[in-house]
Amino acid sequence: MKSSPFSLRLWPKPFKYFEHAKLFVITLGALVAFIVTGIFAVLYTRTTTLMYERVREQAATYADLIEHTKMWNYDYGGVYVEKRRGVDSNVYLRQLGVNPDVQVEGGRTFTIRNHAIMIEEISRRSVEQDGVRFRIVSPQPIDPANAPDTLETSAFDRFARGEGEWHRLQKGDNPSFRYLKPLFVEQNCLECHATQGYKVGDVIGAISITIPATTLARETRASKILIIVAAVLTICLLVALIYVLTWRLVIKLDEVQKRLKKLASTDELTGLRNRRHIMKRLEEEFERAGRLLEPLCVIVLDIDHFKRINDTHGHPFGDLVLKRVAKRLQEATRRYDTIGRIGGEEFLVISPGTTAEEALHLAERLRTVVSQEPMGDGEKDVVITLSAGLTLSKPGDRGSETLLKRADAALYRAKQGGRNRVEAG
Repeated sequence: MKSSPFSLRLWPKPFKYFEHAKLFVITLGALVAFIVTGIFAVLYTRTTTLMYERVREQAATYADLIEHTKMWNYDYGGVYVEKRRGVDSNVYLRQLGVNPDVQVEGGRTFTIRNHAIMIEEISRRSVEQDGVRFRIVSPQPIDPANAPDTLETSAFDRFARGEGEWHRLQKGDNPSFRYLKPLFVEQNCLECHATQGYKVGDVIGAISITIPATTLARETRASKILIIVAAVLTICLLVALIYVLTWRLVIKLDEVQKRLKKLASTDELTGLRNRRHIMKRLEEEFERAGRLLEPLCVIVLDIDHFKRINDTHGHPFGDLVLKRVAKRLQEATRRYDTIGRIGGEEFLVISPGTTAEEALHLAERLRTVVSQEPMGDGEKDVVITLSAGLTLSKPGDRGSETLLKRADAALYRAKQGGRNRVEAG
């Protein structure tokens, strides 16, 4: 069977087990595709998680730095800066009874920058530089600008339940990552917020950070596309590989099975049908002839004095004779005749639909074709003759064994009558 798995057709020419092999390849391909899809789905999800975690850690780092800056400001009770153009006093400190300005010698005025204003002014620089914005927000802000928006308000609800941080990725035309970390009341906080009912340990506010996520979204989308493309290519490659390798294996197995089947039905030495197969064929042809009311001819042939050939020239020469005889018999039989080896030097020919005259002519032709030319191995030549017994099916025959017995009896008479002849029975 010469069939290539690289054929332009999806499936090579079907053979006996084609449907089973096709189902196996499809099932295995589907299983591999499912497994690979699962693996890449994990990678797909993991990529999103890692990207999200990366920006969360970045926001947490910002929050820690801001908190350290705030505590530094606290430690010094605020930081004074010279009041120049664009530097305004904190009017909300005046509402708390705190004068934010102080004059020094030379007429210069300095104004205090508490942690909230300091963080706000640092945030302006950050927004200009990389777009990251941060601020202090509070449920009870002194400065209305520090009031929480809707998302920040939901974060305070989480903080009230004991959560240590809140974050969310906002999608849309301008995606951003929102992160909040709670701020807790310390003793020095009460200097400004005592009238608001806070006590040490309460959540007084939060550090709110907004990081532009356009780049993150673009990188995540690109990574996902690469994963999807890699998954599709991997699945296609593996399925194609499975198809090629499995189909080649199936074809090889089919060829081996055919060879084994042939060996099981073929005589190893002569290449003719072996006894088991020719007997089975005789039974099938006998039943067929009975159904169709057609004649069936059976011819049994035996090599004359074959034992003498073996004893005189040796068994290898005897094997050579058997091969040559089998070849000549095969060449002399018709396409619809069946010939097999049923014993050491005995052959059986089954010829369906053959009349008595045709059967006799066939048997004589087989006898003549074997003996007309000597057989040899290059060193010695011998003339081989055959004795043949033939018979035709009759209405009273009970089985194929009946035909075989009559043919054997006819062969015996041929042997007794001097060999190298044909007898009918």
